[in-house]
Amino acid sequence: MKQILLMIAVVAVVGCETVELAPQEEPKAEPTPAEKAAAIKKAQANAFVNTLGMKFVPVSGTEVQFSIWETRVKDYAAYAAANSGVDASWKSPGFTQADTHPVAKVNWNDAQAFCAWLTKKEMAAGKIKAGQKYRLPTDAEWSVAVGLGKEKEDPYSGERADGIKRVYPWGKEWPPPKGAGNYYKSLQVDNYAFTSPAGSFASNKLGLHDLGGNVWEWCEDWYAPTAQKYRVLRGASWGSGYPVSLLSSPRYGGAPGGRGGGIGFRCVLVGGSGG
Repeated sequence: MKQILLMIAVVAVVGCETVELAPQEEPKAEPTPAEKAAAIKKAQANAFVNTLGMKFVPVSGTEVQFSIWETRVKDYAAYAAANSGVDASWKSPGFTQADTHPVAKVNWNDAQAFCAWLTKKEMAAGKIKAGQKYRLPTDAEWSVAVGLGKEKEDPYSGERADGIKRVYPWGKEWPPPKGAGNYYKSLQVDNYAFTSPAGSFASNKLGLHDLGGNVWEWCEDWYAPTAQKYRVLRGASWGSGYPVSLLSSPRYGGAPGGRGGGIGFRCVLVGGSGG
């Protein structure tokens, strides 16, 4: 929506003094649902699609493109089929999954190996170029993608560690509305007991799905850089139901070798769109 500045200075008379007020900016109109839908459709229509069918869109405020979905079972299956010795825990997360569900029970090391394999595969296919690569998002990039912008530099300040209050991936209301995402069954916002297929719920304004719920997502960073014991996890999962866990800002620490039925990952592409 085009912003219009009121360029005419307003003069107010207070007693015998004349006070010149600063030019005022008209409030920006909130996009209509139709405008939001059109923007999302345009972003996803222009997405870069890789050899596995993973779609990537740019995220303003970062220098990477985000996968619009968490890495799916079929994406990880392709990696496992091409590499011997891949841990098979992902095949038995504790519940039934289809190919389009997010892969779960993968640890941080698994996610790193997947990104390295995918980079090599796409480079050989001519899909990406020298200087481009796949990796996990950083904690800061993830915050921008979920709509928080650039948070304070200190990740252990009260604001970041405990959550920016009343800001959820779906908005500011609690409890979450129907269809807000895949969360714990007691919230009764979805019909899935465990993971749900990628794209089952509406994306955010950037065209990204499941930045809240479905599976927790590994990030590149150490949770405490000075200790270097745990890696950052963001986004909550199908098993999350407490208000503080569902906020957009909390991050939790997971051992790089740890696995869980509520943990997966999302890739980003560094270096611009592929070919």
